[in-house]
Amino acid sequence: MPKANKLAVIFIGLLFGYYEIYRWVPLGAWNGEFYWPVKWRQRVVGMWIAVSLLMLWIGVHLFDWWIPYLHGTGSEREGFYRFYSSRTQVLPAIGRHHPPDAGHAVLDFFVLLALVLSSWAAIVSSYDGNRFRRS
Repeated sequence: MPKANKLAVIFIGLLFGYYEIYRWVPLGAWNGEFYWPVKWRQRVVGMWIAVSLLMLWIGVHLFDWWIPYLHGTGSEREGFYRFYSSRTQVLPAIGRHHPPDAGHAVLDFFVLLALVLSSWAAIVSSYDGNRFRRS
């Protein structure tokens, strides 16, 4: 891996780590948070950001793996599938319908589960509990 790539990965990791600590840990005057837990409104906004990012991840994998698997692909995607062909496969390849490898299939299952549960949690946290009660 070129040195520039390594440095980019390291600094993106540092940025992510710093941002998460800055956003969710009470650091007093440094970030304006003095007590646990962080402010409720910030938590809900963060939950919706996470839901959005999980939706993006699912969308990318839908267009990379699942839609082409259902509809088939042309020769323009052969290099992509050749790269993953040596990996474990759990779904059958039928003609030009190339399945995702087992690693991506399991990963997508967990991402989908995280998306469903995170969406549910964000919806519940966004509403006051009284709104769901019947009179």
